[in-house]
Amino acid sequence: MADETSDAAAPAQEERGEIALILDGAPMVLRPSYEAIAQFELETGRGLLDLSRDALNGRLPTGMVAQIVTACIRAWGRETQSSYAMVNVQRIADLIMEAEGGFHEVLQTVSGMLAMAVTGGYTAKGEVKATTKTKTTDEAPAVA
Repeated sequence: MADETSDAAAPAQEERGEIALILDGAPMVLRPSYEAIAQFELETGRGLLDLSRDALNGRLPTGMVAQIVTACIRAWGRETQSSYAMVNVQRIADLIMEAEGGFHEVLQTVSGMLAMAVTGGYTAKGEVKATTKTKTTDEAPAVA
């Protein structure tokens, strides 16, 4: 895949909620935008919460992982205007199986990304939300 694109790939921007996944020796970035999530939910027939739960428990099938990864790489490709917007599920599935660390390593990355999406760690554009300060009981207003 690395030699199939002539444009320089933009690195993952953690502050935008992106996570890099090394496939075929090249970093491919997963961008969990609303569009990507809606796409892989439609393609898998399962909701984000169910997919996240199964990923965290190591029970997400390979084909679903490939669909999730592909949708998120496409979202990143569209954002960066790179040829990665055109990746296909079969090619990504092949690369996942050949990845260093194998399917297990890829699943760990995907499960972390999905967990962040479920817990509200990302905006609709796939960017990491700013953290908010939690008030202590000393700072909380008194109930009248």
